[in-house]
Order: sequence, then C-alpha cells, then structure tokens
Amino acid sequence: MNLTSLELAKDRSRIFKNYLQMEIDAQANINKLAFLDRGIEKSPYQQQIKNYPDYLKQKPDGLKVISSIPGPNNPLKLTPFPSLGAQPQINSQALSFLHEEVKQACVCIGTFVDGKIQAQWLGKNALTKAEQWSATKIIPLLNIVSQVNSKYPDCDIDNCVVRDGNGQKQDFYFYDVAKDMISYASNIASSNSLAAMFKRFDTRTGLEQWLKSATGNNDLIFRGDYGENPYHNNPKIFDLSKKQVLLSAALNSTQQSNSVSAYDLTRLISMLGWHFHIEQRSRMKASQWNSLESLVRAMGHDSARYADVAIKTLGMDSLITSPVIISKLGYGLSAIRGTLETVYVALVRFVDERPKAAGKPAKLRTLAMSLRAEKAVGGSSSVDRLAIEQDARVAAEVTEILRRLFAEEF
Repeated sequence: MNLTSLELAKDRSRIFKNYLQMEIDAQANINKLAFLDRGIEKSPYQQQIKNYPDYLKQKPDGLKVISSIPGPNNPLKLTPFPSLGAQPQINSQALSFLHEEVKQACVCIGTFVDGKIQAQWLGKNALTKAEQWSATKIIPLLNIVSQVNSKYPDCDIDNCVVRDGNGQKQDFYFYDVAKDMISYASNIASSNSLAAMFKRFDTRTGLEQWLKSATGNNDLIFRGDYGENPYHNNPKIFDLSKKQVLLSAALNSTQQSNSVSAYDLTRLISMLGWHFHIEQRSRMKASQWNSLESLVRAMGHDSARYADVAIKTLGMDSLITSPVIISKLGYGLSAIRGTLETVYVALVRFVDERPKAAGKPAKLRTLAMSLRAEKAVGGSSSVDRLAIEQDARVAAEVTEILRRLFAEEF
C-alpha cells in the first residue's frame, strides 16, 4: 500500500488534480484555502508539538536509528553546515523538477556525520530577493532571542512577557504572543499588528544587518512592516523571574520594503531546527536552546499544513515516528506585480520506520525548505480559481520534495 502511494505520487499531475478536487470539495476561495488555511486544529501532529524540542535534540544512535546518507553516485555533495555569516554552495540545477509557477526555492537536506549535521543545498533562483510576505515574520522572533540571550545567556524566554511600555494593555507571555502571530488565531491581536510590534525591538537597519550577518547574504532588504500598526508602539520584554526589563523598543525609522531570498529563510529555519547538531560557529548569535525551543513550539502552530497533507498522500503518516513540522506561510496579492503569491518555509524531521521491516535500522530524515510560487492575475480565471489552483500547486510541489526525500532520490 505504502510503496504504491509513493509510486503513484510520481504522477504529479494526478496529485495536483486530487488536491484541486479537495479545494473544490472544501468550497475553498481566496480567503479560505484548503491547505494554507487548514489550521493546526485539523493537524494529526497537534498533540506532538510539545515534544518537538525533545525530538529535535535526538540524533541517530547508529544502531536502532541511522541517518539517511546520499549514495556514492549522488551528484549533490555533503558539506559541513556553514559558519555564521558564510554562504554555502547551492546547486542551482537540483530543483529544476519544480513546477514553473515556483519562481524561487531553496531546499537543505540534513545528514548526520559524526554526530553533526552536514548539508546538501539545492536551489532554484535561491538567492533572488523577493517579497516573501508573512514568511519573514519569523526573523524578528529569532532576532529577539539573539538579543536577549546576548545580554542574559541564562534567560529562558518562556519566563518573559511582552509588556506595553505605555501601560495601556495587559501583559501576555512571549510564547503566547508568538503563537498567536504564527497561528493567525487573533486571540491577542491580528498577526500583522503583532509582527509589526516584534520588529520594534531593533532598528530597521539593525534588524537587517543582523539577518545579513546570520545568512551571509548582503543582497537583501528588511525594513518593512506588515500593513498594520504595531500592537504596542513601545513594547518591552519583561522577565518575570528576574523581575526586570530585558529589551525595550528601539528608535523608529522610515520603513521601506521586505525583500529577502528563499535561501535566507531556509538558512534561518535550519539553524533553528538543527541548533543542537551544528557547530557553535554555525549557531545563531548568542541564542540558547531553552529560548529557541519556545519558537519551535510556536512555529508548530502555523495554519499552513502542506507537509501534513504531503505525508498522508505519500502513505507515510503511519510509518514515521518522532515527527517535527515547523513552518511559516506567506501569502498575498501584489497590485504592483499583478500576481498572486504563496510562500512556504518549513523544517521537517522524522524517523522513517520502514527499513525495520527488513531487519534494518530506521532512518532519520530531515530537510528545510522555502518555496515561493506566483500566478499572474487577470484573464478569464476568477481570483478564487487562481487561488485554489496555487494552493493545490504548492501542496503538490511540497509532496514531490518529500517523496524524493522518502525515496532517497535527492
């Protein structure tokens, strides 16, 4: 059955049609899509989120679990994970199988070698900067942890609240605010207003420079907001156990745009998910795991569930253990470009139990990916039709990436 599902999934046009039918059956439209807006409540992995930090610490023991290692004829080369501020070599042909609507993509496949992650970097216009919409909302969160742990290495961000420096609104735990922003639940405020607030903890140029120094890519702009005013104009990060303010709002400055690459986003999410298994020289500046793991759990609540549906379509949902799916969607209609655009950034990690049936060790598989798809608006198709087609297309491309991971075709 499962072999058949994997084999059948090679027919991407059939997979796409199936997904498109799921959109139609769900009566999806531009404001409520079958996969982008599925929500964590319908995810089979919802109850696993609390375990994600522990799963991400685990590495193959070499006996019961081994790492998936590329074969000797594989044209992609494993390289040590790059140092902070250094760019890896990205194979620019390795994602040529992706559909033409996917304009930019970057996939990083992780393999354990002597207990550390080595990587294969695959790209399709991976360094081309573009508007990545709400996918960039993870950047200020990572920057805040980096700033806080730079000053207070022993701080656990789970003990911190976001406080209104003007004393108008109540405190909320940092984790709860981050989760609300990522899940689009709007329990505290809209995702866009919370994201604008999280950007207030560094100057626009400071945050942009922090991003450049992390990924090693200087050809990016990160000085924009998200179309709404910040939930707090004068926010503070207050540590309830230390009983002190750890971080205050920075000076505001003129906003510009956000234009970063698929590589930048893949690099950041891989540094987060593989924190335990990359060298100190490669880790996010000053960031400690007891704070980063809060972001891992928050990012488990992304409303886009492309990886969920891919794993189920491939028939692998009952054959994997210790799963982790952390992600962030981006989505928008660009009046300037006349396009509808979808972005999906994710890190997936699990133990593939299939080899055990043949008396072999299970295999740990993990990758990070960013995809950005776009369709021109106009012509005879309605915008709702374009939206459901694009949602089904992104789901089909994520399915193909994960199919190749399972089939060891990378």
